[in-house]
Amino acid sequence: MFIEIMMVIGKTIIAITLMFILTKISGKRQLSEMSLFGYISGISVGNIAAYIALEADKLWIFGIVSLIVWVLITLFLEKSTLKSKKLRKIIDSDRRVLVANGVVLRDELKKEELTVEELLEALREKDVYRIADLESASIEANGDISVFLKAEHMPLTPSMIGYPVEKEKEPITLIVDGSAELDTMKRNGLDMNWLEKQLAKANVTLDQVFVAQYIKDKSISIHTMDSQTLEVKLEKENSETQLSQSELVIMKKSLLQALAIIEQQAKSSR
Repeated sequence: MFIEIMMVIGKTIIAITLMFILTKISGKRQLSEMSLFGYISGISVGNIAAYIALEADKLWIFGIVSLIVWVLITLFLEKSTLKSKKLRKIIDSDRRVLVANGVVLRDELKKEELTVEELLEALREKDVYRIADLESASIEANGDISVFLKAEHMPLTPSMIGYPVEKEKEPITLIVDGSAELDTMKRNGLDMNWLEKQLAKANVTLDQVFVAQYIKDKSISIHTMDSQTLEVKLEKENSETQLSQSELVIMKKSLLQALAIIEQQAKSSR
């Protein structure tokens, strides 16, 4: 009995090792990005790995061969679809338009074997609650629904009203679990003296900080060990705090344009 248990443990380790190696070879594509063929292949590979771990006879060795062959063929087809558009159409299929100009294409819906309820559920996940608001909606090769709203129903953005927006900067993590990220700080021209000065402004020490993130020349967000959130505002060197006359004119013009667009959207939704 002990020998059999050790055999199962050994075969399980072999199966997991093989799965890990073959998965690394196959790439980092997520489940939601897989085609139907890739999804089925993943399930099949998992079943074969389970067979390898639990098969009592010597036939489990053939399971290893089957696992390697299955993954290699899947990998070959995945790589081939990147080079051949015709093969990609056969294996992954093309996207299909389900809604055009606010109208559901019933025949296309039937071809995908989708019900209206399933379509509406998928649209709600995209924050779309009226079919009439859509310019188009399509089902992709991986089964995901992509939507394109009509112009009058698109969210208002600064670019639509011509309002200049400062480029957003990626936050830099300075502290994790009470320990300073020295390599990250060094890459961004920061040192411990600077960090300690900023922590002093918030009346906290390094060991009291769970996470701290820094937006260059703007602020430092500090999350403490006792679940408090502190904000340290930074000032740009030689920066002007007051808006110039030209910036005020642009802001006024942008606000008027925004009001006009909002009024137009309100009229179209009535």
